[in-house]
Amino acid sequence: MSVISSASEHLLAILRGPHTGVLTTLFPDGSPQSTPVWFLLDGDHILFSTTAGKQKLRNVDHDPRATFVVYDPANEMSYVEVRGTITASPDPTCDIRDRIVRKHGYLDGSAFDAPGTTRLTMRLTPTSISGR
Repeated sequence: MSVISSASEHLLAILRGPHTGVLTTLFPDGSPQSTPVWFLLDGDHILFSTTAGKQKLRNVDHDPRATFVVYDPANEMSYVEVRGTITASPDPTCDIRDRIVRKHGYLDGSAFDAPGTTRLTMRLTPTSISGR
């Protein structure tokens, strides 16, 4: 059983919602860097879309460990925390970006990128999930 499939329906509902979460990666010196991000629950993984050169990409190249937290805006005492490791891969068709922005009510993400922007997908593979 995967970490995601073992989560309660309440935690999964938060991850399925059109919320903004906070992704924390580690600088090479070990200190945390936190970034608000949109995301997509995709099976046993959480996906993020980003552009080439971002600090969070450089961080996971050095150390793939990450923590991701989302709170439920309808109930600020409800949240989910996912810990795991991140891998990055090219998203030349921007499919993941578009799937994420559709979750937030946009038709596609083309308005978010200048021409020639290189998109990458960051895939969080959970090792633990908790929350309330």
